[in-house]
Amino acid sequence: MGDLLHPEGAEEDDVQEAPEDPGEFEIAGAASDALEADLLWRALEDAGIPAIVRSPRSGIAGKLDSPVEVFTLLVPSRDVPQARSLLEERRAALESDPDSAARAAEEAEAAEEVGSEGPT
Repeated sequence: MGDLLHPEGAEEDDVQEAPEDPGEFEIAGAASDALEADLLWRALEDAGIPAIVRSPRSGIAGKLDSPVEVFTLLVPSRDVPQARSLLEERRAALESDPDSAARAAEEAEAAEEVGSEGPT
């Protein structure tokens, strides 16, 4: 007879494994505004590098302590060299073609608007 931990008919293959722990996160780069932070975050995620965008102004103390909005991009320690290289490439591409960055921002915004509109 099965129990809660070992139900009848459950096979070993059905058990999900715990996700891989990425370890400690370190700062790989920074962005001066939310748009640049989002574009760089997407580039990291597309490259398979888990990333977190953090703003020092996100908490109450940060709003008092940090007069300038700066976004930091955090990645697992093991991915820092690859992430920094990728961020340099993407930042150079953004600076060399600002119109492309504007188009990418508009496309991302349009995609979010379409995604947030659900059937009514």
